[in-house]
Amino acid sequence: MRTSHVRPCRFAWLAGLIALGVSCGLGRAAAEGTVPAPLKAPAPRPYVEVLAEKYFPGTLAQAPAARIFRLTRDQLDATVRSLLPSYFSQSVKSVMARDPLQTNYEYADLLTVNTANFGGLTEWLGEIAERVRKNPAGVVSCPDAKANTACLDAQARSFAVRAFRGDVSDEKLKQIADFYVARVKEAGFEQATGDLVEVVLNSPSFLFRQEIDADKDRARVLARRLQALTYTLGDAPPEQFQLRSEDATQYFRSGQEAAAALDKVITAPAAREKLKRFFLAWLEVKEPAEFTISPNYFPDFNATLAAAMRAETDQFLDAQLSKPAPKLRDITQATPTRTPDNLAPIYGARAQDPIAAKLAEGEPPQRLGIFSLPAVLASHSGPTNTRPIKRGVFWGKKVMCIDMQSPPKDLDIDIREVKGVTERQRIHQATQRSACVGCHKVINPLGFFQESYDAIGKWRTEDNGKPIDASVLIDFLGEGPPKMTQTPVDAIKTLTSSSMFKQCFVRQLFRFYMGRSEEPADDPVLRQMFLKFARTDQDILKTVYVLTSSDRLVKPQ
Repeated sequence: MRTSHVRPCRFAWLAGLIALGVSCGLGRAAAEGTVPAPLKAPAPRPYVEVLAEKYFPGTLAQAPAARIFRLTRDQLDATVRSLLPSYFSQSVKSVMARDPLQTNYEYADLLTVNTANFGGLTEWLGEIAERVRKNPAGVVSCPDAKANTACLDAQARSFAVRAFRGDVSDEKLKQIADFYVARVKEAGFEQATGDLVEVVLNSPSFLFRQEIDADKDRARVLARRLQALTYTLGDAPPEQFQLRSEDATQYFRSGQEAAAALDKVITAPAAREKLKRFFLAWLEVKEPAEFTISPNYFPDFNATLAAAMRAETDQFLDAQLSKPAPKLRDITQATPTRTPDNLAPIYGARAQDPIAAKLAEGEPPQRLGIFSLPAVLASHSGPTNTRPIKRGVFWGKKVMCIDMQSPPKDLDIDIREVKGVTERQRIHQATQRSACVGCHKVINPLGFFQESYDAIGKWRTEDNGKPIDASVLIDFLGEGPPKMTQTPVDAIKTLTSSSMFKQCFVRQLFRFYMGRSEEPADDPVLRQMFLKFARTDQDILKTVYVLTSSDRLVKPQ
């Protein structure tokens, strides 16, 4: 280098503006009788903010498109139960088929009334109306009903306002009230009241809720905002949370009142139940009858064991989510302490025996958090083996949010049977082709680290008579050096401690509660959710709070 031939001021310029201010600038300032303060380098940004921008880089915060939602089956149940508690007898799920699922969530664009579910729905609503005809006083109670038209008119309007969650025009209310009063005179009080219920419950204004601008009618706009809040957080109408649909204005007169309404909803039991449904949907935990495990290959598996496996997961989530401030860390890295009833075939202990030492301090440790529970493992296994590729794809897509392409159409993806080798060895050999290795570099480790658990989640040390190898190289997290883990517990801890896992959890919360995939314009909200999640030690409710207090719920007016 020829730095000795460079004049001091030029050298300072090449070194940067800070050096220029300290050397050359200092000489000039001294000659003028003033000495400026040295320039300070900007403080480094907190790493969590760097991560937030890495995963959610978008800065253009556009308002979300207004949508129309059909109530889900859970929401139909809760709404009818809240509106007509004396007449609700069975869930609509018994007669109405489940809607198509997108990434295992009931997305709003797939919730329609179609030939697959219309008949069952109308039959269900008709049965409710028939029960009303047998006891109409639980809906409308007017002395001298036929003659007291003012009372009939007022109570019909009140019922419709509650059924439509406050989102109804005066013209629509008049039509309903006029129909009811005329019907009472024509067919009698009992028949007319049942007809009122049937007409209202079959109305699009009951079956759907919308975010579309209501002609700048502030009362209706706020009613839509209120029900968007309660259905998003708790799958139920405002009345389920002791909020009044017909007077939504009172909850939005100030920011303080809006925050109080949100607090009331987010801490309610219905909101905790929906949060539990999120975890079951996110982890794709099957119902007992839906497991695809073959009893011929796993003799311990039967209907009783399947029910116990699912009950254990429900109880685990109930215990964690009932806490005042549930943390994701407690769900992913907690250790169970007792063997649940009827799960001795899996855990190898009597139901009353403590198993903390066996599960947490064994050689090697066997269980850590919800990802090691039998129901979660078995939901991605079977019928005859552990299906490491299926387990790995689930982890890659749903737990880590890694984009994975489908294999080429002309690729032979059949993994042939090979005698005398483990499932891991068989899959590793079959996926070393150049067309496979790109995706399987991630899929295989995410499946192989779970090989210590058989298809029903039972701990094992051998596969096909060969020792289990659950060690994996985790080199795709994009943070820190690659890590070789030796046990499932070590892998679960490494993966769920990563920022990749945390940002995926935030995305999955968004997708579930919004009923849609995220878009670039959602990045500012997702970024704030991620920051809140990181800064509150993984507080789930506070992260959801950021979402539901944002402009993602209802298009701003």
